[in-house]
Amino acid sequence: MGSILLATAFQSMIWLVLLIVFVVTIYVWSKSKLTNTTIAVLLTLLLAYVIFIRYSELVWILAIGVVIYWIYGTDIKKVTKLKI
Repeated sequence: MGSILLATAFQSMIWLVLLIVFVVTIYVWSKSKLTNTTIAVLLTLLLAYVIFIRYSELVWILAIGVVIYWIYGTDIKKVTKLKI
């Protein structure tokens, strides 16, 4: 029984860390694009709700995408010649 409790506590911690990372990333991105703090906060809250509450399977797809971009981001930019 202790290992089940430990696994759920670890999963909750991972969800919390992913939520914080994604919210900060989305807020910084939206603040740079919109330059309005109120709209950036509203957009961040809306996207966090959609990703973490409504469609929770998107969290793992987004996490895998971020890891792939972190590892291969410069190569992807060179191949596609995008200025992101």
